[in-house]
Amino acid sequence: MSTERDAGRAIGAVTEGLAPVAPAGAAPGQSVVRQVAVGAAFMIAGRLVIRGLSIISMLVLARLLVPEDFGLVALAGAAIAFIEVLSVTGYGMVLVRQPEPTRELYDTAWTLNILRCLLLAGLIAATAEWQAAFLNDPRIAPVLMVVALTIALDGFTSIGMYRLQRELQFDRVFRFQVVNKVVAFAASLILAIILQNYWCLVLGNLAAKVVSVPYSYWLAPHRPRLSLRNARGLLRFSGWMLVINAFNTADAHGPNLILGRWVGLPALGAFQVSYHVAAVPVHEVAVPVRTPIYAGYAKVQHDMALLRRHFIGGFAFLAAIMVPLSVGIALTAPQVERLALGPNWAGVAPLIALCALYSLADCLAAFTINVFFVLDRLRPYVKTLGLLVLVRLPAVAVAALHGGVTGVVAVMLATAVLNALVWHWQVSRLLGHSLRAVAAEVWRSFAAAAAMALAVILLQGWLPAGPPGFLRAMLELAMLAACGASVHIGAQLLLWRLAGAPAGAEQRLLSGAAQLARRLRRHSLILSS
Repeated sequence: MSTERDAGRAIGAVTEGLAPVAPAGAAPGQSVVRQVAVGAAFMIAGRLVIRGLSIISMLVLARLLVPEDFGLVALAGAAIAFIEVLSVTGYGMVLVRQPEPTRELYDTAWTLNILRCLLLAGLIAATAEWQAAFLNDPRIAPVLMVVALTIALDGFTSIGMYRLQRELQFDRVFRFQVVNKVVAFAASLILAIILQNYWCLVLGNLAAKVVSVPYSYWLAPHRPRLSLRNARGLLRFSGWMLVINAFNTADAHGPNLILGRWVGLPALGAFQVSYHVAAVPVHEVAVPVRTPIYAGYAKVQHDMALLRRHFIGGFAFLAAIMVPLSVGIALTAPQVERLALGPNWAGVAPLIALCALYSLADCLAAFTINVFFVLDRLRPYVKTLGLLVLVRLPAVAVAALHGGVTGVVAVMLATAVLNALVWHWQVSRLLGHSLRAVAAEVWRSFAAAAAMALAVILLQGWLPAGPPGFLRAMLELAMLAACGASVHIGAQLLLWRLAGAPAGAEQRLLSGAAQLARRLRRHSLILSS
């Protein structure tokens, strides 16, 4: 659940921090709203471009490397995450939210960033041999040394990048993110062809940092000076956030450590690649859809009835999009495996299917999280989060010992379903509605997905046998996708009509489709004239 939660919170934090800031000479209302909207568009576009490059990079490298290579890097990343969570600071948001940040404040933030990254890098380098021994793989030590150097370089990034956010210059932030990802992708690909091992992933990130740090000063010029004058204010952050970060890190990286330590690096690599193939497309659809829904929460937080309607309606809309997409990926996992991955990954289709369903349950659970932050109910949120993490990690450990990687992903799916039920129950208590009210809005999406699953499974049984290959997999995927989409859309609209066509997700989707059709028709008429 951490991926969706962190993405939603990051976008919410950016909009909350930037909304009050207006450039000199701007009209107090419409100008800021327009610039925030444009900035949000750049950030979403940047996220999509970066994620698209990540997918392409992963698919290309999957054909050059073996599962053990991905598993080794993932294991090293998990080890680093547990150290990094202890050094989290909040000075970035302080800079963005300050009405008039001084030069000394920027210099202090830059100094603290260097100290933080150097301290973190030194801690990782000093414990590299111990971590390698603990994880039972000596190759991790030199990998951690290079990662430590990458983190140390990151500390020297221009502090002026925060000024770009304050001034709503998201086009430059967009360029910085894309250039960083393009350099990492190109360097990793070239090194993969030359080295044919896991070092291409590690050195590719180092090369990106070597380029992006000086590029940040070109985009956001700033002559930094060492200063600690405002250190006390910048280092003040909530104890709750430290606990939340610790739980989130354990939830996100604990299964990776368990898999790598007890099942093996090939299993961890298979899980990582399967999850990215199955879950990343889902996340990239879910986050942009949820962003405007989250933005409306703060405006209606004092009207509980309206907030309740926003929550239930938004969740139904999200489910109408996410359920068929996730179930569709799970149903076509064998074709996705043959199209997306090479022969080194044969047999991961069951993992792709489980990861798609796990991602769905995780996303539906994550939809509830911002309610706790909007209503300032961090205490029950932390208690529930801690309890759910303490349930998941032991269950994952038992599954790793007895069921291997497939058992681990199955347990993660089961705990994600449990998490979704618990989080929605908690939110129902906060907002004053029943779980039955939520189920009444989303049951049609799940029933239509069941009809889609039946149709696709029957069609798969009728497909003639033949030699496996890329072209055959593409044709099968196209046929199954067309069949599944047609059945799902038809079943959901039929159930909606039988229910009396209530106002809800179906109505909003039909209205959006009609508007899109009118725009396309209008553009086609303009072009033809």
